[in-house]
Amino acid sequence: MITKHSPLGVIDSGVGGLTTVAALSKLLPGENVIYCGDNGNAPYGNRTGAEIVELTSHMLRYLANRGVKMVAVACNTISTTFDLPEFGGYQDQFGVPVLSIVRAAAEDVVHLRYQSVGVIATAFTIASRCYPTLIDELDPDIAVFGEPSVNLAALIEQGDLTSAAIDTEVTNHLNDLLDAHSVRDIVLGCTHYPILQPLFEAKAPHVAFINPAKDQARDVRLQLVKSGLLLHGSHDTVGTLEINTSGTRPVFDTVLNELGITRDYTLTEHVDYASVSAS
Repeated sequence: MITKHSPLGVIDSGVGGLTTVAALSKLLPGENVIYCGDNGNAPYGNRTGAEIVELTSHMLRYLANRGVKMVAVACNTISTTFDLPEFGGYQDQFGVPVLSIVRAAAEDVVHLRYQSVGVIATAFTIASRCYPTLIDELDPDIAVFGEPSVNLAALIEQGDLTSAAIDTEVTNHLNDLLDAHSVRDIVLGCTHYPILQPLFEAKAPHVAFINPAKDQARDVRLQLVKSGLLLHGSHDTVGTLEINTSGTRPVFDTVLNELGITRDYTLTEHVDYASVSAS
């Protein structure tokens, strides 16, 4: 039975969704969180839609079997599949609210009344046109300019956040986007990218970078309140954090430290979501 004491689920293709965990830890520190990262199959941004949906379904079934009260899809690439008729229906299929990070970020862009905005994201997310489509539905006067990266999420997954390869990748994508379009606001449209937000800001100090993980955390809180599932308690109470990955541990320790997530956590490596969710 789902109650307010049931845990929240968070899923991502890898470590990027820890940016949502960081935002949830600040906004809803007492909530218990089960995190599923699919590092063993990352990056998703270079996969087909059918592959993404299959891999996502394994994680969602695993979390539904664990009795989560809500799932935050902390992956822009996965969220692009929500509105595709041949791939949609996650919420109906698994019987638990499933929240898109793209929709939360798009609503924030419209709320802040930007005239134009850039989006740096995976090739799949940019090709899907999910950001311009959702933003246009809400406010057709906002211009949206995309910049795809094939490599950045995979480089972050390697765990060396100060590598020359990452520095070059960030520099090149910012130059390409800003040379082509005079935007002053850029959505970091892959949850891996806010891990590098200080680097982005150092490279383009005149630009405001939008972290969709913060938008998603606010959306989670709103939906919990609406459904009567918000866990009330002292703000000093710290919930549990359980991390599962189909990959290995080291990059998680690196990113958790980089994001300042200090709560205690357990971590299980080499999780086979397909077999676990089927059992």
